[in-house]
Amino acid sequence: MNFKKLILYFIIFIGIVILFDRVIMPFYVKGEEVIVPNVTGMTYEQARLVLSNAGLEPVNGGERFDSKFPKGTVILQRPSANKTVKAGRRIYLIISGGNIKVSVPDIRHKRVEEATILLNRAGLSLSEVLEDTLTDIPKGLISAQSVPPNEQVEKGTSITVWVSSASKFGNVEVPYLVGKSLSEVRQIIETKNLKIGKIVYQPSLDYLPNTVIYQYPSAGSLVEEGTQVDLIVVKEKLSEKEIIE
Repeated sequence: MNFKKLILYFIIFIGIVILFDRVIMPFYVKGEEVIVPNVTGMTYEQARLVLSNAGLEPVNGGERFDSKFPKGTVILQRPSANKTVKAGRRIYLIISGGNIKVSVPDIRHKRVEEATILLNRAGLSLSEVLEDTLTDIPKGLISAQSVPPNEQVEKGTSITVWVSSASKFGNVEVPYLVGKSLSEVRQIIETKNLKIGKIVYQPSLDYLPNTVIYQYPSAGSLVEEGTQVDLIVVKEKLSEKEIIE
């Protein structure tokens, strides 16, 4: 191989390198760049299709609660929209899990006012208050709720309740009378708009005379005004026979 041919081969090699560097490579690299489309607000399936068609690889990046986006839609993408990336780049998508979930409190056997407070604390609200005439729950108390206790629901959900209107129960709570003197019990009964019913005297070595040791209805019962409360009261004196027995 003579010197002239060597020079010619060298010049051809340099030309090929320049052509590859200045023409072929820029064209190749340019063809592999992709502008990331905006898929925020789309469902995951829609976003996956759009990104795949753009030559990108969609990846489910997990779920996050967000009340601004419907459940199952894209709320965030990384890299973000309009970024220029290499074809085949992974695009991570954060999917909305809908509104925040909260646990429904147990508001049965409670009054509407108390139930409203409990629901508000849990991020819920009271919608309808319906009448329940068939329950054996005392009048004025919630007998049932539209969503069972401890069930997970979206924050802001409205709960319907049924309130007992059973006529066999009243709104006066019977006070605790056991251990009190009969004279004190008479005053308490009067202030509650109730009446003293049947009094049975019974001997006892454990209580002072005229002390109430039993009552009916029991303390905490809800009754109508004017209801009679029956009592068992300790006798004033024990006979010799009763002491021996």
